[in-house]
Amino acid sequence: MKHNILAALAAIFYISFGAMALEVDKPGSNDKFALVKISVANMRTNPGHPRELCSQVIMGTPVKLLEKDGDWYKVQSPDGYTGWIVDNSLQTITTDTYADWRKAPRLVMTANYQIRLYTDPTTNCMQSTVTDLVNGCIVEGPLETAAGRVKVALPDGRTGWGDAASFTPAIDWADQTFDAGKILTMAYSMEGQPYLWGGTSTKSLDCSGLSKVSYLSNGIMLMRDASQQARTGTRIEATDWRSCKPGDLLFFGNPDTGKVTHVAIYDHDGNYVHSSGRVKRNSVDPQSAAYLTTPFLHAVRIQGNEGSTGITRVIDHPWYFK
Repeated sequence: MKHNILAALAAIFYISFGAMALEVDKPGSNDKFALVKISVANMRTNPGHPRELCSQVIMGTPVKLLEKDGDWYKVQSPDGYTGWIVDNSLQTITTDTYADWRKAPRLVMTANYQIRLYTDPTTNCMQSTVTDLVNGCIVEGPLETAAGRVKVALPDGRTGWGDAASFTPAIDWADQTFDAGKILTMAYSMEGQPYLWGGTSTKSLDCSGLSKVSYLSNGIMLMRDASQQARTGTRIEATDWRSCKPGDLLFFGNPDTGKVTHVAIYDHDGNYVHSSGRVKRNSVDPQSAAYLTTPFLHAVRIQGNEGSTGITRVIDHPWYFK
């Protein structure tokens, strides 16, 4: 009875207060932006490498510069999250350069894991590596094509050649329709990857990082934290888990307080994929051998809610396109 009452109160809170806003605006004339210039940049709670890792942003992501403290910038990422990034991970840009970037032909690295760019179109020599790219990195191009590769430009002006099949025009990547199969394929491609608190790239990631990375592969931007993601979309009560569809997000936590501490991506028949120690599979079905006892609080459906608060199609995000 106690849990039923708490669930009802949680539902009232959800209806009354809705989803957490994605607090980003169109770039203003006085705003200062930078582009991430390495494959994965670490965002920390305070300036300094020893500080807690709270999130990550990947190459080509535009971030708003809020303040400077020594070698560190406080930034806002496109999902509305704020934190500190060391300046040598960022390429600061002028207002005109940023406007040009938002109109420029760009490519997104859409291979499921990671590729390398090389100094010329024919080499695979490690000594000829320019950089690595992870899924979702944005570069300018194509500049040239040859031998099944494409030449692209990085935010800091470096250039390199990568497999053409690993890239998708940014406009096409950003304007996808909902595809649960693509989201789950992305999640499963990371199976075995280590858990990293604050991680939001295919290299290593936390639970909400897994849902963010997987949905971003489908051109959909989610909120950063599990507790934020839990207040978006259409709510499904835990007792109705059999009505969940592939791609729904499952939330776990404290049944007494309703506090969300973990998120997973639903597949089918009670099975889900999540990041806990490593990316792996478990089940919400108590009859399954893969069942975990972590209390299941509720689920949300992202599908059909694209464009609602906290669920942003990249094509509609004002920081990416003019």
